[in-house]
Amino acid sequence: MMGRLAMAAQRLRRTGVYALALAAGLVSAWAVREHVQQRIQVLEAEARVPQVSRLVAAYDLPAGTRLDETHLAVREIPEQWASRASIDPLELAAVLGATLQADVANGEPLLRAHLTFTAPVPALASRLQAGQRALTVAAADLGGLGEMLRPGDAIDIYVSFSHRQRELTVPVLQGMRVLAAGGEAEGEARGAGNITLAASPDEAMRFVAARQAGALTALLRHRDDAGAVGRVAQSDLASLIGLDPEPKAPPGVAILYGDRLDGQAGGFLQDAAGEPLAGVQGGRP
Repeated sequence: MMGRLAMAAQRLRRTGVYALALAAGLVSAWAVREHVQQRIQVLEAEARVPQVSRLVAAYDLPAGTRLDETHLAVREIPEQWASRASIDPLELAAVLGATLQADVANGEPLLRAHLTFTAPVPALASRLQAGQRALTVAAADLGGLGEMLRPGDAIDIYVSFSHRQRELTVPVLQGMRVLAAGGEAEGEARGAGNITLAASPDEAMRFVAARQAGALTALLRHRDDAGAVGRVAQSDLASLIGLDPEPKAPPGVAILYGDRLDGQAGGFLQDAAGEPLAGVQGGRP
């Protein structure tokens, strides 16, 4: 009798172990199922977040890149994460040709602050007023200032030349507007060997004549200064710095000896300007 009871107890213990193992397995399966269900719910909730399409860098783009279609890709971004400065793919045409001002990493949304646009340079003729001509001159012809001129500057041009045995300096052109410097258009900033000025045909002719007759000097003026420099009566160096002009020879004094005339300066009678009178000669008897 005792043996039967022991065997029954042993079977019960084995059955209890199996039951506990089964219960533990069921609990584990339930826990895994619950975890999976919760994860699915999270993913479904994330999928329900509104998405927007935005332009992103297709690969790492360095600053200075001029954008084309190969540089860009489209990605879906949660609307709440999309910056107001990000760019919709529908605006692709407006972005092409822009230049990056900063590096953009692969997949990073493209922002308007990253972009800069270079406006097309208008034709040179479009900056001329009616009746004007574009006059191109060598910067070296304008003295040392020529190499430093920039588009948009205004200059006066003076010419120094010899006239009737006097060295004169006079203004030949005033308020000349610089259209371009070395091929750079107005609004840009790089000087070079050639300067293009806006000039009337008469001003162009005066410049050419002055360049052939003497030495040119350019003076920079404020671009809003429209005043004209008046011509001065005295334009040679001696007069400008206040030196006394060269004295003229005194008029000759005629001396009468009997029936002959005698004068200073080699026996010639002189006029009021000190010049000997032609055909009249004096001498002592």
